[in-house]
Amino acid sequence: MINADIQRIKLKIQEEGVIINAPISINEIKKFENNYKFILPEELVLFYTEIGNGCEMIDGFCLKGLEELEFNENKVKEDFIFTKYWIWEEDETNNRFDKVGSGNIELIDIGDSQSWNIIITGEERGKMWFFTDVGIQPCAPKRNFLSWFEYWLDGNDNYFEEFK
Repeated sequence: MINADIQRIKLKIQEEGVIINAPISINEIKKFENNYKFILPEELVLFYTEIGNGCEMIDGFCLKGLEELEFNENKVKEDFIFTKYWIWEEDETNNRFDKVGSGNIELIDIGDSQSWNIIITGEERGKMWFFTDVGIQPCAPKRNFLSWFEYWLDGNDNYFEEFK
């Protein structure tokens, strides 16, 4: 199934004229993982090695290549504890705020303190989450990286259609 997904995404990239970087080798991925002592989600690895090492997205943003990934080296290996949205601006206790940087990597910086991050630890591993300056939330329905990317390629932008 994954191979069919990869081929379908490659075709859509070509049809849409998306500017994509050349793929990188699995050895480059392993070197990165060994250097930082964590494992990237399988679908992101497949994207980087089979499709491309980042790209310019249709809406003007960039999906970061491996060498551009941003994360907190001290927290990236910690468990991502969230499974549903959290708006800390509405949370008087704010006792989980120090965990927001744990177990995730920024893939797309949208600006205005907004980004799309991939979760690399915990129950949400491999899922895409939206981060802002006031809260975080998963796609609704939840989407893994390839599903999220293909949804975007198809011209969709309502990542929160089932948000409750």
